[in-house]
Amino acid sequence: MAIGLLTLCLATFVVIFTYFVLEAAQQTRNRLEERSRAAVQVVATNAGWIAATAQQTLRRVDSVLGDDMSGGAEALQQTVDSLPAGVDVYIIDKNADTIFATIPEASAVNVSDREYFTALKDGALFYTSGLIVSRLTGDNIFVFSRQIRRQGEFAGAIMVSFTDAIMQDFWSSLEMPAGSTVSLIRSDGELMARFPRPDGPLNLADHPLITQYLPKSASGSYFSDSSLVDQMSRVVSYQRVLNTQIIAVAGIATNTTWDGFRHAIFAVLLILAPVVLGLIGGGLWVVRLLRRDAARRDELQSALDTNTLLFREIHHRVKNNLQSVQSLVRMQDMPRGAKLDLQSRLGAMAAVHQYIYRHDSYADIDAHDLIPVVADEVAHAYGAEIGLDFDIDHVAVDHDHVTPLSLLLSELITNALKYAFADGRSGRIAIGLDDQGQGRARLTVSDNGVGMGEQPETPASMGMRLIRGVVHQMGGNYAFTSDGGTRFEADLALTNAGHAVEPTNDQT
Repeated sequence: MAIGLLTLCLATFVVIFTYFVLEAAQQTRNRLEERSRAAVQVVATNAGWIAATAQQTLRRVDSVLGDDMSGGAEALQQTVDSLPAGVDVYIIDKNADTIFATIPEASAVNVSDREYFTALKDGALFYTSGLIVSRLTGDNIFVFSRQIRRQGEFAGAIMVSFTDAIMQDFWSSLEMPAGSTVSLIRSDGELMARFPRPDGPLNLADHPLITQYLPKSASGSYFSDSSLVDQMSRVVSYQRVLNTQIIAVAGIATNTTWDGFRHAIFAVLLILAPVVLGLIGGGLWVVRLLRRDAARRDELQSALDTNTLLFREIHHRVKNNLQSVQSLVRMQDMPRGAKLDLQSRLGAMAAVHQYIYRHDSYADIDAHDLIPVVADEVAHAYGAEIGLDFDIDHVAVDHDHVTPLSLLLSELITNALKYAFADGRSGRIAIGLDDQGQGRARLTVSDNGVGMGEQPETPASMGMRLIRGVVHQMGGNYAFTSDGGTRFEADLALTNAGHAVEPTNDQT
């Protein structure tokens, strides 16, 4: 039980600790997701601002150009002067020749092969590019372009480009932990911009974001164990930017957070380890003590069993010896009356030892069970066919009073058999024991025989002297009455405690 209780306590501790660890881990995941969703909201808002700025700039420039595309450089410059740093505008004709550009030397670069031009030439009205490495500056840029149509025909294109430095501004404003990212991705999976910067263009068409998550929902979050760009684990939130082909993405790095979480768990374990080890050590010490006590109890039980066996053997031998003495008495040449008296007395004592032997009663004995055994033994030893009636309460008799009580019963029953039914008549002997409490009881033995005369104050017969001596030994008094038979009544102590209580019968 001790080992089971110790194991149960440890198991309970492990279960509770595991529960709190899992709960803390789930709360950490929830906080990471919440932070990621908050970040992507900011990125999506700014991406919407970028797209709106590009669309407004494209329309204004197209308007300034006029129907014949003869708008002057000064008017165009005034149109783009209000654009933020890092935003450039290009205008090229249908032959990919530069009409206007906010970057010097732009005319030296041919963009006829760029998809943001060829797509418009092939009929698209608007186009949003993926990440492009600028041939002029070498920067990573993404471009919004608009087709110029005049007289119903393709007349050229207007482009607004943004450098990916703008993503660093987003990232800094969010105060994201190291390793976190912000990205803009075209709806077909082409990376438009990212911070930290990638090595070059990247197609994510086969990424779960494009193949699994976006088809289910326009916004959401998921945990990525390894990024395609830098193999870091992040919690990623995404959101489609309304009325654009842009998907805003924010990835919160989880390594630092989970490292801190693991360090916190380790710190808690360091604090709890001595307590747990102390509990285990204390439990093992208790188990050791319990085992030692169990071994001691086994030794004591073994000794008790041995003593019990010895006591039983002693009482059995005493009973056998008394029966042997009875046999010797029967063999002696002596008056029959004396022989019967001796046999009944010896039989009463033998009955006590036989009762103790059979019932393993070495302390208090129940008078309810003992008295019938003694009475039957005496009647059997005397050889009389007399009926016995019993009304015996359950009263405890200690070992110091068992033999005196048995001898008293023996003498009373013997006297009844000898004198009450001396003329050979049949009859009955009634034996009663009424519990008086405090270790005392009232014993009555009555018969329906011829009765007896007045008893002398000083008894002369051995039987009466024995009765008087036994009653005195048991701290009591007695009286004989004769009315339709003889009745003996005595107030006796059946335990040592009963001697401290005065008897209720005044006659002795």
